[in-house]
Amino acid sequence: MIYRPAHTRPGYLLGYEGTMAIYCIGSGLTAFAVILLINRSGLFSAEKTWNVVKEIAAVIMVVFAMGLAIFLLAFLVEAPGQRWNLPTILDSFRLTFMIGGIPLYLFTIININSLFTSKLTQADIEENISEAEPEEWITIDTPLKKEEPGFYPDEFLYAESDGNYVNVYLQKGENVRKEVIRISISSFEEQLAGIPYIMRTHRAFIVNLKKVKEASGNSLGYRLTIPLVPGELPVSRRHTGKFRSLYARRSNSYM
Repeated sequence: MIYRPAHTRPGYLLGYEGTMAIYCIGSGLTAFAVILLINRSGLFSAEKTWNVVKEIAAVIMVVFAMGLAIFLLAFLVEAPGQRWNLPTILDSFRLTFMIGGIPLYLFTIININSLFTSKLTQADIEENISEAEPEEWITIDTPLKKEEPGFYPDEFLYAESDGNYVNVYLQKGENVRKEVIRISISSFEEQLAGIPYIMRTHRAFIVNLKKVKEASGNSLGYRLTIPLVPGELPVSRRHTGKFRSLYARRSNSYM
């Protein structure tokens, strides 16, 4: 199905399927050998220095080697003739780039996607957020003067807007309790503005980044995982810039 539309033909020793099998096996073994060499060279395998240019360069090297292998295999498979000429060589590379490289192109798409999709672990978060944190009791001012809700910053997991109320989730040991405060999410955010690791991640969510175990996503948004909290918390596209900047300043302290 793949080779026939390219107007390939059987060799003089084997039928069509056998001929194509020889080409596939030969080019596949060549690709495997070149990939091992590239991997052992260390030029492309370091994840921290990987980029799109290196990915494309590696694919071109592998496909080029496969094309050369197919060109040489043709001397064994095809009928004897004048094959040492530029059009024949170019035709071998053309077919290889069109067909033989398909599996590599699929992996390249996955790899390039991973460049724009990152996973941030709890270790990353702790590395980029100051160890110092205010332990003073935070009292939240609300329209109801009789209420004086509050909490320690280290207890705070996240808050979610619920109309005219904010649902605040606090951790006590292995237990999570919910506290409902009559206040807008914007006012709640303003009163916590002095704590750098507590940020607005979404129009309806404020999150304590020190509690985040893992964050996955890209520039279009992230999904945050917090132990003891079911499901994931969102980071909207609007807030991804600020969110990512917290992890870019690795050597700086917020406090």
